Amino acid sequence: MNLQIKILVCLGALLAVAATTNALKRYEYSRAKVTALVVDEAGKPVVGAKVSCSFCEAYDANKVVRSEGLTDSEGKFVAEGFCGGVYGASLKMDGFYFSGLNAPRFSGIVDGKWQPWNSTAETILRRIGNPVALYAKSAWLSIPVIGEPCGYDLEKGDWVAPYGKGIVSDFILKLERRYVSRDDFDVSVELSFSKPLDGIKQIQWPESGRCSIFKWPRNADEAGYEAILKSSLVSAGNNYKASITRKEGYFFRVRTVEQNGKIVSAHYGKIKGGLELAPSNSKTCRVKLTYYFNPTPLDRNLEWDTTKNLLGGLSWEESPRDP
Repeated sequence: MNLQIKILVCLGALLAVAATTNALKRYEYSRAKVTALVVDEAGKPVVGAKVSCSFCEAYDANKVVRSEGLTDSEGKFVAEGFCGGVYGASLKMDGFYFSGLNAPRFSGIVDGKWQPWNSTAETILRRIGNPVALYAKSAWLSIPVIGEPCGYDLEKGDWVAPYGKGIVSDFILKLERRYVSRDDFDVSVELSFSKPLDGIKQIQWPESGRCSIFKWPRNADEAGYEAILKSSLVSAGNNYKASITRKEGYFFRVRTVEQNGKIVSAHYGKIKGGLELAPSNSKTCRVKLTYYFNPTPLDRNLEWDTTKNLLGGLSWEESPRDP
């Protein structure tokens, strides 16, 4: 290699190092800053909540640096660090449910800073109220037969006889289906009830539960329940169309007893995510059902103590983990 070529090679290497250094410097100064404002459901500042923000390290997106601290007398904590454009945060406080941060997305970098710079992320921290023991289960249920009503007992967590060990038909599921192949079928499932005043009601989670691990209203509604809920799934050439897909949730009322025009006994519960269908073969259909059931008559409290599941013997997959 002659001297001229050696010089060119050296210059090229120096330029490459300079370019890499400039890129790393630019990345190093792409800082992020956000102010967490933590309030309770009444809008009052939560003082002393632990805020933990995770930012990407300057030169390695696989590593993170954390900015941690406690909220001040105004419920605020300022977090700052290097960021690759995405960051996460969590909120913890004794007596409150674990929560994420209602964090804004960044739009770009100006003068080495992610924008918006030091925006305020207001997040509601939900207080732990009166959690109670419930029957809770999350499972894919294979409907035993087509075209016939099949009862399901929420306390037993099983189909009623002759398909299982259940006794009370809290839910009645009826399956109708046409099946040619796994790419050409349509199925529908109707959820109904054994008592005329039983029913189900779709709900929207409150804004206070947006980032919280506890997303539900604390108590089921007293009225407004419908007698039937239908869910369907149609497939034609790998194109799927579902009538109910991952709705936020439903309240239900079962075992309702009325005397002289007044409800004297009823049991309340909730279903997370609606009815999700999965035709597993040409003979049946599976329904994804995650439910919580309060065994105390007329108690509408559905804030679940996750350490007290009245259904024993569940697998890890069958055990809900959110209150």
